[in-house]
Amino acid sequence: MRLFIVPFAPNVLRVQIFAAEQGVVLEFIDISTDHTAYHTINPLRQVPSLELDDKRILTESLTICQYLDEASGAPSLFGNNADERLQIAMWERRGEAGLFNPGVEYGHQVHPMFAGRMKQFPDFAATLLPKAEQTLTVFADQLDHMPYVTGDRLTVADITSFLGYVWFVAYGGMVPSTRLSIRSWSERMIARDSMTNLRQLMAYFKMPPLN
Repeated sequence: MRLFIVPFAPNVLRVQIFAAEQGVVLEFIDISTDHTAYHTINPLRQVPSLELDDKRILTESLTICQYLDEASGAPSLFGNNADERLQIAMWERRGEAGLFNPGVEYGHQVHPMFAGRMKQFPDFAATLLPKAEQTLTVFADQLDHMPYVTGDRLTVADITSFLGYVWFVAYGGMVPSTRLSIRSWSERMIARDSMTNLRQLMAYFKMPPLN
C-alpha cells in the first residue's frame, strides 16, 4: 500500500503514527515537490491518500486509520467490543473537535510559514484557545485516573488528542500543561516508537519538553 504525503502535515502524521502502532508497513510517496498529477488521485488535493494494493484510493485520515486497523490483524485501536468502541469514539471526537482541528487551524492563522499561502486572521486564532484549554482540562481530569485516555492502553483517541495538544504548543498558543496527568501522558506518548516523526517535528519547532 502506498500513502501519498507531505512530510509533517498533521493528518499525515496521524496516519503514520497509527500505522506504526499497528505494525502496518506503508510506502510513502512524497508529493511536496511535485503534486501536478495529485488531483487525479484526490480531487480535493488533500493529504494523505492511501492507494490500496488493488489501486483503489482511500482519503480522509480517520477513514484510512480505520482501514489500517482492520487490515493489521492487531487488537483494534478503535475498540474490541461495543462498549470500547463507543468510549473511544466519544473521546476521539472530543480530541478532534477540541484540540486537533483547532490546533491545526491556530497554526494556519498565526505561523509565518503559512503567511504566503493564505490570508491570516490572528484574532480568530485567539478565539480557538478557550475551548482548547477547556478541552485539555477535561482530558487532564480523565487522565488523573488512567494512563491513557480511555484506559490502560493507547487508542486512536490518544493519537488524535495528543497531536492536537502538540500543535497548540508548537505554534505558541499554549505552554506545556502543569497538570501532572497531562505531563505523564505526554511522556508516555512521545516515548513511543511510533512517534519518531513527531519528535523530529518538535525539534524543528524547538518546543519545550511536554513533561
